[in-house]
Amino acid sequence: MAIFFLCPEYNTPVGGVGVIYRHVDILNKHGIKAFVLHEKRGFRYDWFHNQTPIVYLDRGFFSKALRKVQARMSGKSTARLALHGNAPPSINAEDILVLPETYGPAMDSIGPGIPKVILNQNCYYTFQKYSLLKDRLRTPYQHPDVIAALINSEDGEKYLRHSFPNLRLERFVLSVDTKLFSLGNKKNKVICYLPRKNAEDARQVINILKFRGALGDFELRPLQNMTQDEIAKHLQEAMVFLSFGHPEGFGLPAAEAMACGCLVVGYHGGGGREFFDPVFSYPIAAGDILEFAKAAETTIQLCSTNTGQATKMGLEASKYISEHYSREQEEQRLVAIWRRLINVRAN
Repeated sequence: MAIFFLCPEYNTPVGGVGVIYRHVDILNKHGIKAFVLHEKRGFRYDWFHNQTPIVYLDRGFFSKALRKVQARMSGKSTARLALHGNAPPSINAEDILVLPETYGPAMDSIGPGIPKVILNQNCYYTFQKYSLLKDRLRTPYQHPDVIAALINSEDGEKYLRHSFPNLRLERFVLSVDTKLFSLGNKKNKVICYLPRKNAEDARQVINILKFRGALGDFELRPLQNMTQDEIAKHLQEAMVFLSFGHPEGFGLPAAEAMACGCLVVGYHGGGGREFFDPVFSYPIAAGDILEFAKAAETTIQLCSTNTGQATKMGLEASKYISEHYSREQEEQRLVAIWRRLINVRAN
């Protein structure tokens, strides 16, 4: 028996794929055989350090034609997925296939008959690709192949429990690598943000600050096309992080910024509500551009005129993240969850 985590192949760094790789590493560390499953032969993410075991599906598995055939044959075809040139040579009904929430309402047609777990890292993506027609009731969350779903935040747990009351749901801890994302030696007048997160909101907020002269001598530093190490270095230097992420299953970039002692201003995105404490951050209602700009200006002024208070808040934020989202907590919770799920599959 092995656990196979189907992993998308994005062109840009996305935190969710790092989580998939890390989960595979954790399970193998504890004697539970697991693999990342890619379609493209030889593909491996290289924007973070890893030696994670990877297997590859036969080429063309996800072609549109084959998807349609699988959908029609769901429940009738053999419970087996062939792998290309790998050991093991296939995935079968003795194994567990883990699917990301983004694969949509027909994900149960992938390897029909193979037990499945849905790894939901953003509850707000759950119903992507779903129909608005009342009688379209297909969902993998109620399919007999699906033995459970994993969720990464309090917000996501509430969302899925309300949507699917009979679903077996397990909440894992999403951790921050506080060895990498840690307090730096010196903070500079730097404001970091992710341009790919709600770019139009970012454009508005930054231009309001710019034309009001509120940026002063602060440098704006967009975090894009960077490795994890490079992002961590910039966050360690920055005083402020502008969080434009919404919706968010958890909001890992904001948590990583807090771990580096940044004052975080902006959207918690839903999932980040649990750690966006007003004691050390500035949560803003999603879409409230004016309040976002005002809070960012207040934060910049604080960093310029009262560095002691700004530093204290950054230290509190970093301490909170390290105490509540450690690698040790994630590992302990995840292994316990998977041992329960393996027993469920066996019975």
